[in-house]
Amino acid sequence: MKKIVIDSYNLDRISTRMAKDFGRIPNGHEDQYAYTLSSMEGNLLKLHRQDPSRTGWHALTAIRMALLTIDAYLKQVENDFSYHVTPENQSFLYGLLMSFDPYTNNELYEILMEKNPNFESREYFGTFIKCLLRIEKSIELWTKRSGQNGYFVFIENHMGHLIDQDDKMNFSIMVPLVDSRD
Repeated sequence: MKKIVIDSYNLDRISTRMAKDFGRIPNGHEDQYAYTLSSMEGNLLKLHRQDPSRTGWHALTAIRMALLTIDAYLKQVENDFSYHVTPENQSFLYGLLMSFDPYTNNELYEILMEKNPNFESREYFGTFIKCLLRIEKSIELWTKRSGQNGYFVFIENHMGHLIDQDDKMNFSIMVPLVDSRD
């Protein structure tokens, strides 16, 4: 498998490229992404609670690394993040991937393979890409408004009471709706 060393250019450009390829969550349509967003944001908040030195900047890098990880799956290559990985962004990357990535989360893999053993990677990851892009914009906004932990203060105030005080990384999986009229 081809290995790609990720440089700053790759890291900085991945969000724009993925938004162009997969789109973004349209304004007013956030409800259908609520469960996916809550598992991703909940995992980020849990990790920030564990170590408040993990900031919004670390989370932004982790989001871009997660997008590059998905891109590598789709292109069947391997990424080398050695120039960018820190303990802080590596923790956030793990939390994000645990929320949706069947190659990181064995429990999710088993459920996904049971429900849809021939799942289509591009289709599967599309929703998660959009959610990562939405969270990225939120972190950028709240970091600019309120400083390096502004995003986590915002999330804590709005949904912190719904997030367990534990170390378990949550995940969500999209399953097709079954019409009861059939």
